[in-house]
Amino acid sequence: MNKFNLVIFDCDGVLIDSERIANTILLKMLKEIGLFLTLEDVFDIFVGTSMTRCLEIVKNLLGKSPPENFATEFEERTMQAFMNDVHPVQGIHDVLSKLNLSYCVASNSSHKWIEKALFVIDLLPYFSEKIFSATEVSRSKPYPDVFLYAAERMGFSPKDCVVIEDTPTGVRAGVDTGMTVFGYAELINPEKLRAVGASVLFNDMKLLPKL
Repeated sequence: MNKFNLVIFDCDGVLIDSERIANTILLKMLKEIGLFLTLEDVFDIFVGTSMTRCLEIVKNLLGKSPPENFATEFEERTMQAFMNDVHPVQGIHDVLSKLNLSYCVASNSSHKWIEKALFVIDLLPYFSEKIFSATEVSRSKPYPDVFLYAAERMGFSPKDCVVIEDTPTGVRAGVDTGMTVFGYAELINPEKLRAVGASVLFNDMKLLPKL
């Protein structure tokens, strides 16, 4: 880690242990509108994609547009579940408190969503003025725009940055910036992250400072 000047964290699944909760809710909502998938399907198809892209995928699979309030309803249900049951990724508090490098978060989620989620798990103070959303750029992941934007705003060139990602979509985005990408593989087959360019793989966040 010492050869880098900026660490760019993804949010869901990297800072927040949210993927299980969010995707279980998405699975239920898809069933409610007549789209029957398994939880494994939901992880494979939707994890790491923006809500705009999720809605496009649902439309293609369902053969028609989902209800107009689908995205809003998903956000409300997920945030309610988070208030009761979400936790930080194990070890991330310790990592952030001891990290001697600049860092920020760059996510496909909205700025409002990131702030709310980080607040719930007491991580928001670590990221004051260091939250970057794909809603602030032209294209979401798997395009590299949000990572490039975050690096520029933080004052670093891509070659000086390392991205921490947990999905193939995010890894592709990081690789396409020319940044180094570490794949956090707690919930995913690490080979899926390696296949799209993650140069380092790990499954315990507490190990990050030593990588």
